[in-house]
Amino acid sequence: LDLRWGIGGLPFTGSHGRQMGGWVRLRDEPSAEPVSEAHLLALVDAWPPAVLPHLSKPAAGSTLSWTIEFVQPLANLTTQDWCRYCATIEHARDGYGHTSAMLYTAEGKLIAISRQTVTVFG
Repeated sequence: LDLRWGIGGLPFTGSHGRQMGGWVRLRDEPSAEPVSEAHLLALVDAWPPAVLPHLSKPAAGSTLSWTIEFVQPLANLTTQDWCRYCATIEHARDGYGHTSAMLYTAEGKLIAISRQTVTVFG
């Protein structure tokens, strides 16, 4: 996958913003094929948990729960198209973080909604 960071701090930089994300696409696709739900799942799952930029050093973490919804009908995308990802921390405290994230087409059309609860051990 190709990632282009564009929102918020990188993991383990001590950043304190509530949002994180940027641009993502599949890498080295030889031809443009229609995007499936499996492709979209990979594009969303490529990003680290949005709470990691708050940490100043690496720490172990784990997903406690994760859901994803694919907006139907699927957007008319190919495996060579860029998508924009933006995650927002809704609440984080005592090693737990609750985030929501959206995946959009380059034109701004919503294509997936993700919700994740993570824990960080540090």
